Amino acid sequence: MIEIDNLNVVDYWQYRRDAFIHECNQTEAGQEYLENAYMLQQTEPDREQLRSLFGSERG
Repeated sequence: MIEIDNLNVVDYWQYRRDAFIHECNQTEAGQEYLENAYMLQQTEPDREQLRSLFGSERG
């Protein structure tokens, strides 16, 4: 625990994030949560995937 006190805040939050992701990957529900979280943070559409599903509307 003493080593944790010596970490700067950025390193602490990085280790905490990595531990959370690691724990979520241990269960199917956690993996689904991570996939949903990833999808929600995306701001650009996956055009290639959309074209494969719906076809191209180009002339």
